[in-house]
Amino acid sequence: MPNTHYSDAEIAAALEACASEPVHIPGAIQPMGCLVSLDADMGRIRQVSANIEDYLGISVTDVLVGHPREILGDELMDLLETELVKQDNSASVLTATAQGDVEGKRRRYHVVAYPSGDDAFVVELEYQMCPDGHRLLDQVNDWLVEVGKIDDIDTLLDTLTRRIQEWAGHERVMVYRFDENWNGRVIAETRLPVAESYLDHYFPASDIPAQVRRLYDMNRVRSIPDALAPAVPLVPPCSPEERAPLDMSRGVLRAVAPIHQEYLTNMGVGASLSIAMHEQGKLWGLLACHGLEPRPLEADLRDALCALVQIAMQRLMVLRTRADTRLLHGIHDSNEILSDESGRLLGPESLIQAHGGQWLELLEASGIALVTGNKSSGLGALPTEENLVAMADWLSRHQRHDTPWHTQTLAKTALAPWQEGDLCGLLAMALPTETTHWLMLFRREHRYSRRWAGEPEDTPMVRNGQLVMTPRRSFTQWQEEVRGRSRVWRAIECRSIGDLAKNLAVLTASHEISQLNEKLHQANRQLKNMAYNDGLTGTWNRYRMEQALDAELNDAERHDRPFSVLLFDIDHFKHFNDTYGHEAGDQVLMTLSSVLQNILRPTDNLGRWGGEEFLVLASDCDLIGGLHLAERLRQSAEALDLGKLGGVTISIGVASWRRGNSRKSLVARADQAMYEAKEEGRNQVKAEASSTIPP
Repeated sequence: MPNTHYSDAEIAAALEACASEPVHIPGAIQPMGCLVSLDADMGRIRQVSANIEDYLGISVTDVLVGHPREILGDELMDLLETELVKQDNSASVLTATAQGDVEGKRRRYHVVAYPSGDDAFVVELEYQMCPDGHRLLDQVNDWLVEVGKIDDIDTLLDTLTRRIQEWAGHERVMVYRFDENWNGRVIAETRLPVAESYLDHYFPASDIPAQVRRLYDMNRVRSIPDALAPAVPLVPPCSPEERAPLDMSRGVLRAVAPIHQEYLTNMGVGASLSIAMHEQGKLWGLLACHGLEPRPLEADLRDALCALVQIAMQRLMVLRTRADTRLLHGIHDSNEILSDESGRLLGPESLIQAHGGQWLELLEASGIALVTGNKSSGLGALPTEENLVAMADWLSRHQRHDTPWHTQTLAKTALAPWQEGDLCGLLAMALPTETTHWLMLFRREHRYSRRWAGEPEDTPMVRNGQLVMTPRRSFTQWQEEVRGRSRVWRAIECRSIGDLAKNLAVLTASHEISQLNEKLHQANRQLKNMAYNDGLTGTWNRYRMEQALDAELNDAERHDRPFSVLLFDIDHFKHFNDTYGHEAGDQVLMTLSSVLQNILRPTDNLGRWGGEEFLVLASDCDLIGGLHLAERLRQSAEALDLGKLGGVTISIGVASWRRGNSRKSLVARADQAMYEAKEEGRNQVKAEASSTIPP
C-alpha cells in the first residue's frame, strides 16, 4: 500500500515502533534446544520451553513441579552453582550430562547459562552433536598460526570467509562492515555458485536496527538453523512472580522475530549465522553466513566459528595499529628539520612550501593551508585566501581549539558559503599558540557508485488493525551515485593533524619572535616551553629528546661510553579515553609520567615521544642495565592505583648503543622490541631482537 495513504505522523510512529521492537523478549525459543528458567538462587524452576520432554524426557508439568537437581542432575547443577558465584552478567558455556534418559540413552548437552534480570537464571540446553571436539581445537590452533602470517587486512578477511564457509557449509559467507551511519557494506565474501553475490553491496541501517545492534554488544552470536521453524513457546508465558517476559538477550535459542523471519524469506535464506565483530569495544561489523535451506549447526562448531572470528579481529587490530604507527612516524620524521640550510627560522609560507607536499601525501589530501590572522600560506588545491580567512574566523568563534574539526560534506555545514569547486572535505586544527592560527587540509570530491542490495524502502501495512513497517521484499541490485562527499577522515588522521599542529606551533612561534622584537621576552619563554617540554606531562617533548639523543650519541662515539634507550607505550590506552573520557586519559598520562620520573636515576631523562609513547634515555647504561631499569618501570606502572580508572600497564622495548648508530636506527630497534612486547601479550619488557644477552 503506497506511503501516500498515510500521514507523516503515522509513518513516523510505525518507524519508531519498528525500531523499538522487543526482540530480546520473544516469549519463545527456536526448536534446536530447550530452556529452563530458574529463580535467582536456582532453588525452583519458574519457566520451561514447551519441548522440554523431547530433550530431557520429562513432561512440562513434572518439570515445573520438580526440584532443579531432580530435573537437571547433580553434575549440571554443581557447575551452575559455581557459575552463579561469579556475580556478573556474562553467559557461561558448559558441557554436562543431565538427569534421566532420552529415548533410552543418556545424553550429553551443550549448555549456555546466564542471569536474566535481577531474579532469574536461564539454562539453555542443546544436544552435544560434535563427536570430535579435539579436531575442532586443533583447527582453531591452526587458524591462529595461519592468521599470524597474514599482513594484509583484505587478505585476512577473504581468508576468514573462506575458512568459515569450509567449516560451516553455508552457501554464502560475508564480512559486513558498518559505516558511520550504520549502513552495512559487504567487503569480503565466499560463496558457492548457487548463491547470489553481495560483494561490495550496501545494506541500509534499517536492516539491522539499533536494538539488534545493542544485542550484538551483549551477545556476539546469533544462530538461526531454520528460518521458518515454528517457535516453541515458554510455559507459563511469564514467570509467576512478574508479568514481564523473560529476557533472553544473552542466550542462543531466542526465537526469531516474525519481521526477521519475513526478511530472511524475502532474501531466500533458509538458515543464518551472524557473529559480531568488535574493534576496541565498538561494533565494527558482522560475519554473516547464509544457507539457502535449513542447516543444523552443532553448538561446539558454532563456538569454534566464533573463536575464528575473534582471532581474526585481534589480528586486524594489530595490522591497523601498524599502519597507523607508520603514518604517525611519517608525520614526525617530516618535522625533523626546524630551520633551512642557512640557519634562518622558517616562516609559515616557507614551512608549507618545504614540508606541505609530504604532508599532503601522508594524509591523502588535495590542499594544505596555514591561516594566520588575515593571511594564509598554502599548497595544492585551495579556496581563495578570502574564503580561507572566513573559514578560520568561523572556526575560531564556534569550534573548540583543542580538538580537530572535520567534515566530508562541506556543503552541509556552516562553512558552505566559502566552499569552492569540488573541495568537499575539510580537516582543521587550531595551533596551540596565543594568537589563533588554523591548519587546514582539504580533500576533493570522491564520486563513486554505491550498489545497494535492493532499494531502501519503508513500506507501511495494516496488520491486526495497526499500521506497521514491513521488511524489504526485493534485494535486486540498486545503484546510487554518491556525490558531494570526500573520503572520510580517519581517526588516526585527526590525531596526526593534532601532532602536526603542535610542531607547527613551535615553528610559527619562533618565526613570530624574530618578527616581533617588542614581545621578545614573552615569546622566548613560550617558545622554550613549547620546544622542550610536553604541555600535558611536563616531561621533555620529542624535539628535546632528539637533541639529547644526538648529544649522547656524540659522547658515546668519542668516549666509548654505553647508553640505552627505553621506548614504552601505555597498553590499551584508548580504553581510558573511550570509557572515561579524554580528561581521564590525560590524567593517566600525567600520573604515570610523574611516578616513573621518580624511579629514574639523576642521569636518566624521560620524554613524551608522541601520544601515549614515552622514551627514556639512560646514560652510562648497557643493555643489561637498561633491561633492569625497564623492569623497575614496568613493575611501578603495574602497581599504580588510579582509583576508579583501575590499573595501567606498559610495554617496553630496550635497545643499547652500538658504534656507528644513528638516532633513527637506535630508536627503531627499541620501537620494534616494544611492538614485539605488545604482540606477545603486553605488560612486559623486550630487548632488541639482534641482541645477545650474556647469562
